[in-house]
Amino acid sequence: MISDIEKVLDEVIFLKNGQVVLNGDADEIREEKGMSIDNLFREEFRC
Repeated sequence: MISDIEKVLDEVIFLKNGQVVLNGDADEIREEKGMSIDNLFREEFRC
């Protein structure tokens, strides 16, 4: 699970159908989006 490794992530890249949908510094993304990387992943990919 992403939540298990999220604390050690420096950079994040989400790919969907071969296209980059999110890319950047993990801390900046968390702050900008106001949610965890795990929650962003679940929202984007509807897990």
